[in-house]
Amino acid sequence: MMEEEIATSLKTHDHVRVPVTGETVQVGDVIVFGDWGYTVVDVMDLSDDKKGVRFRTGEELIVQPNDGLSAVRAFRKR
Repeated sequence: MMEEEIATSLKTHDHVRVPVTGETVQVGDVIVFGDWGYTVVDVMDLSDDKKGVRFRTGEELIVQPNDGLSAVRAFRKR
């Protein structure tokens, strides 16, 4: 696995809270659990349309296609 560079600069990117599911989660998303944010460094396809999500902390999560999660996503400023 090769980790993508994750955009964090407020000078070059806007950070927007977005709803994500197992179908839409992306590397670089910061998924929010309570008061904590976990940065996604890898998304793997698993069986039965599930996704394996690995966080920068080394923790992993299995996400169903319709699981609703809250995330912050960086968008390059125009």
